[in-house]
Amino acid sequence: MDSYQALSKEQLIDKVKELTIELENVQTEKNKQLEQMSRLDFLTKLNNRSELYERLSYETKRATRTKEPLSVVIFNIDEFKKVNDQYGHPMGDKVLTEIAKIITSSVRATDIVGRYDGEEFMIILPACKAENAIIVAEQIRESIELNTFNDEFKITVSGGIHQFQGESADQCIDLAEKLILKAKQNGRNRIESSTNLPLD
Repeated sequence: MDSYQALSKEQLIDKVKELTIELENVQTEKNKQLEQMSRLDFLTKLNNRSELYERLSYETKRATRTKEPLSVVIFNIDEFKKVNDQYGHPMGDKVLTEIAKIITSSVRATDIVGRYDGEEFMIILPACKAENAIIVAEQIRESIELNTFNDEFKITVSGGIHQFQGESADQCIDLAEKLILKAKQNGRNRIESSTNLPLD
């Protein structure tokens, strides 16, 4: 006899309720996984652009409220197009994932790391002044410079650091991006930092 046929009506109702709860739990877990995936960059598994923007917006508001320092670092891989052109896009992807690992291994657990754009990475450093952010950024820049990718070529990055001074998230990003441009103009493979760079 089927095990369900041997159950009373009340037991069957309880069994259905139990199975329903199990299915709801499975669906809830799947929804959580999908939500998490929507916040991550598919390649590096770091926070993606939209998640970084959301987190930076939150941190600027928190820094305004608590009066604690907040710094933003953006790295741009120097001449990354040459890597894709010479070695192919799969190798370019490998470079991105390796740089992501170098960055994440160099920051605090409280720092927020993500892939902001194709060849750009962002670090949001709560409770961190620009001078301390420079130390972190220089360590990362040097680690990337010293690394040999695929045992055959070198990569460098240029970085811009902005310490929050009451601007919006958009303005913080814009200022850091301008500092990257300055680093590129000054020869690449360097970090530029300023809290007083004027907005256009």
